[in-house]
Amino acid sequence: MARPTPRIMSLAKPKKISDGSLQSRRLFLYSCGRMSEIWQRPTLMDLALPSPRILKLAEPKKYQTAYLKQRPRSSPEWPMPTAALTCEASQRVLELARPKSVHPGFMLNRKVGTHIRDIARMTLTTPRTQLLAQPKIQKNTLCYDRGSPESMIRPVSRAAQQAVASVRTLELAKAKEVSGAYLPVRDTEWPVTKAAKHAVTTPRIEALSQPGKRLTADLAQFNPDAFSVKESAKKAVCSSRLQKLAHPIER
Repeated sequence: MARPTPRIMSLAKPKKISDGSLQSRRLFLYSCGRMSEIWQRPTLMDLALPSPRILKLAEPKKYQTAYLKQRPRSSPEWPMPTAALTCEASQRVLELARPKSVHPGFMLNRKVGTHIRDIARMTLTTPRTQLLAQPKIQKNTLCYDRGSPESMIRPVSRAAQQAVASVRTLELAKAKEVSGAYLPVRDTEWPVTKAAKHAVTTPRIEALSQPGKRLTADLAQFNPDAFSVKESAKKAVCSSRLQKLAHPIER
């Protein structure tokens, strides 16, 4: 049976916690669901100075000598040639450098033409006007709340109740008629006539009504006469051409 080495036993031991504050803190405290909570920084941490090791690691990586030799410029600023500094722009460049002008038909926003008088501004509205100014509250239902279920859904005026429909309205209110050649659905059981009951079948109909005879699956798959050779094939003589073609290819 394999046994762990002393080194493995030493690494398998849990780490000892010298500070007891880690055991007393609550789980998921300022942790957003993580197992490790976000600790508060001590007050003296801002005044502490980094060690020489940290300062050395914080230095940027230096360029290699081979890269500095292949670098085309020593400064990130591109040098401008004298010809570019003393050149004069052409008429086309000056034309393209002009800012886009405003359309001649452009008009600024006009002021509001309606002027409200001071008397109208100081006028107080009546309670009736304030009531009419309130928005209409509609219910998000398709039903009308009219009290008892025996009452009508929508109120119908007296003129509508006493109205008489016109001839055209009565004609349009008629249901669509069925075609004159329409036949209703027949019953599932059809009545058999007396002539059909006393009819006698012919020999031809009896022959056609007999089911087809088929071999069983065993006989269909196994045919004993499949390898039978005819008598004429036994007496046949092979020609010279067939004998030549029957020889195997020499390789």
